Amino acid sequence: MKIGYIVLLILFFLQCQESTTNYESLAISIATEAKANLQKTLISKITEGGTKLAIPFCHENAMLFSENLGKKNGVNLKRITDKPRNPKNALSLEESEIFLDIQKRKTLDGVFPNQLISSDQTVTVYIPIVMMGQCLQCHGKPGEISKETQTILGKLYPNDKAIGYEVGQLRGLFSVRFQK
Repeated sequence: MKIGYIVLLILFFLQCQESTTNYESLAISIATEAKANLQKTLISKITEGGTKLAIPFCHENAMLFSENLGKKNGVNLKRITDKPRNPKNALSLEESEIFLDIQKRKTLDGVFPNQLISSDQTVTVYIPIVMMGQCLQCHGKPGEISKETQTILGKLYPNDKAIGYEVGQLRGLFSVRFQK
């Protein structure tokens, strides 16, 4: 009887581990698609007309793009940050703690870990968004951002906090929330 109970307990534990791994894998896949599609479109807009075209596109479409991709995948998908350009992307109090924890756990190789938070009803996977070179045109230090770009950003985002970054810094997180 004890052996049967132990076997059932082990099987239950393995099943829980399997579903956690699946949530993280699915979240990574969704976040990778979001990042790739947004980058591709922004690079296309920059190539076509510089940040003058890219910034208005981002202003009008970035949040809707994340929402639609989330709906397509049956999740709540958001991009969140401690220095938002759009106030709707600001961290909640709980997300601020998660952001700081991820930021502190950066490896020596410069990799920020994912973080999974599970409750009775949901599983949320937080996936780091790391600052890359091409992002500095709009998110770099003020001296690195052209005057034209600064003017456009100032008009569309009067309370912009999303500047001052360097390559490799944690820019934000994808929050991918699954209903159980």
